[in-house]
Formats: sequence, C-alpha cells, structure tokens
Amino acid sequence: MINALSYVVVDTPHLAQWMDQARHLVGLHVEVVEPDVCVRLRADEKVQRLLLTACSGEPSMGMGFEVADAAALQQAGRALEAAGYPTTPGTSEELRLRGVAGMLHFRDPDGVRLEIAYGLADADSPFQPGRPLGGFRTGDMGIGHVALITEHFDELSRLYREVLGFRVSDHTQAPFRVEFLHVNPRHHSIGLAHTGGPAKIYHLMLEYNDFDDLGRAYDMALTDPDSIGVTLGRHINDHVTSFYLKNPDGWMYELGWASRTIGPDWQVEELQGMSLWGHDRTWLPPAKREEARQILKRLSDQGMRAPVITTTQTTKVKQ
Repeated sequence: MINALSYVVVDTPHLAQWMDQARHLVGLHVEVVEPDVCVRLRADEKVQRLLLTACSGEPSMGMGFEVADAAALQQAGRALEAAGYPTTPGTSEELRLRGVAGMLHFRDPDGVRLEIAYGLADADSPFQPGRPLGGFRTGDMGIGHVALITEHFDELSRLYREVLGFRVSDHTQAPFRVEFLHVNPRHHSIGLAHTGGPAKIYHLMLEYNDFDDLGRAYDMALTDPDSIGVTLGRHINDHVTSFYLKNPDGWMYELGWASRTIGPDWQVEELQGMSLWGHDRTWLPPAKREEARQILKRLSDQGMRAPVITTTQTTKVKQ
C-alpha cells in the first residue's frame, strides 16, 4: 500500500535556526514560501522533502507517506477507517504547500500526525544544496527513515504492519526493544523503539551520496559538541555509517552514508545489538549506556564486520 516515506512536516518555534542548520550544516536547499511563516527544504528534484511552518507553541513533527495514485489513497483511507483511525482529507492549502495531488491525515496511537499522499511534484528549479555536496540518496526509496520512541509499541507496530502494509526487516531487544519496518528496498523507512521513556520523535535519517559530505557535516558539528546526540558509528543492520545531530527542536537528524538495500528474499532476524561500533548514545540512562558499550565489546570480540556497499544491492550478507 505505502511506497515510501515521502516527506516530513515540522511545526517549530525556531524557524530561523532550522533554516540556518539545514542550509549550512546539513546542506539542504532552503526555499522560503512565506518569510517567517513557511519554508520548504529540498533534498532532490522534488518541491519539498521537509515542510517547516512557524508556530508559537510546542514544536511537533509529522510524516507524509507516498501511495501510487488516487485509488491507492482511497484504499488506504478505507483500511484506516476500518481499523479505527478516523481520517481527514487535506485542504487545498495543505495540498499546495506540500506540492501533492491528494492527501489525507490521521493520528497514530501516540498522537503523531501521519499523512498519506500521492503526486509529489517536481520543483520548477534545479536542486541547489546549501553547501557543496554530492546530493542525497532519495528517489523511489523516499526521503530516508524516521525513528519513533513510542509508549504504544504493539499498537503502533500493528498499525504499520497490518493496516499500512509495512514489512519487518529485523528487530532487537537490547539495549531496548526496537522493530525496523520497510516498504521498498531501503532497509527500513520506520523504526519503532520502546525505551521506557515517553513517546517522542527520535530522529530523521538523511543519506548522503558521498562519504566526504558526511565527514564534513561531522566536522562542523564538532565545533558544538553538545549538538551531537549520538557519536559517529555504524549500524549493525542497515550498515549505515552516521552520526546524530540535534536539531533546534531537540530531536535529531541522523546524517548517514552507504545504507544497504534489501529484496523480496530478505530474512528477518533478531539483532545482537544496534551498532557494529561507535554510536555512543549520550541521552541513554547510565545503566543502558553501559549495556550498549558491553554489546559493542562483545561484537568486537567476535570480529563481526559488514561490507561497504555504495551501489544498489539486494543480497543479504551472512556473518
């Protein structure tokens, strides 16, 4: 049913700071729709991949998922209504700002706004990154992935798997419970985590085409060490090398490179941990942080490694 994570919608009291970070550090194309009110962030030829709107209250983030056409949008609406999720059609102004042909929205069990849309338009002008870089990996795989910390893990998992048609990539119980879900060759478009804390947005992953662009982003982030929420490291499942950058609203970008892709023969497995090396999660409670360090030590003692894949590949690498 769902083809990709298409875009993200942000309401923020820190619009100017978002624009500055997006342009100069992340390297996104910043396009002002209305000064001090609304901004589109572009990562490719599409009219937007992040839509920022100024607000005076608490910040929030929602997601837009892509379906093929109007018929698929209607199908998604019927499935959501049948599962107990009331839907609302997008207004003409919402469609205009997002650059989509059709859209509906609803709230997930944690209250996050989810949108289903089709027909995301191309922009009228070429993509111009905010700093010199080789672009972002998007296309048919969508913008990247979002990870959520949820208080309603089982309900949210059922929504994505049974109603929206996501499929499990893999899962782990340590250092906390996580499930990774995919809808296309990108290893996962959604990650669900139950850490014992309150529900919140954890991160949005954007993937650079070039490794040096990731390194330069890390260089810039190091000038303000407190902005780094998770240090440079490499994930055990999608093999992304990345670090996590706090955005002005307090949740994070995961800025990454070289994710693996998966195919129809993918085998679900329980992971031994979250990362092969690095990725010190400074936000974890001390006991969980130490548990994560011991997992890394165990993987190191095993000599676990993963290949670096920089072109599309659908084979699963056995350890």
